[in-house]
Amino acid sequence: MEAVERFVNFYKKLDTQSLTELADLYSADIVFVDPVKEHRGLPNVRHYFAQLLENVSQCSFDIQQVDEFDSRAVITWVMHFSHPKLNAGKNISVQGISQVALTENKICYQRDYYDLGSMCYEHIPLLGSVIRYLKGRLAS
Repeated sequence: MEAVERFVNFYKKLDTQSLTELADLYSADIVFVDPVKEHRGLPNVRHYFAQLLENVSQCSFDIQQVDEFDSRAVITWVMHFSHPKLNAGKNISVQGISQVALTENKICYQRDYYDLGSMCYEHIPLLGSVIRYLKGRLAS
């Protein structure tokens, strides 16, 4: 599927310059859902990406696996990013999965699954210590 290949290439080089490619990747009525929020329509998705990337020093994805079937695909990935307010600006890696649906060779639905705690909360002073403590307690 051509759209899935564009998805992989887009996320491998995600940066603020590549946001111009969103219209080639997503349909005008895209529904984009992640652990933070649901966004409807290409203008809202574009705005969301711009906000997310505004203060990120670096962001890239290692695509681990792509499973395609009919007009759907599941993509597993590892996101690597650095943000000056998280983890003292050091690199953070988060595993995730994207479920996408396609129409007319564009993505019309995307749902991302990842651990928001390991992406953000665990890297905030004090709060991160509490979350790691709770995770340890739950695991024992």
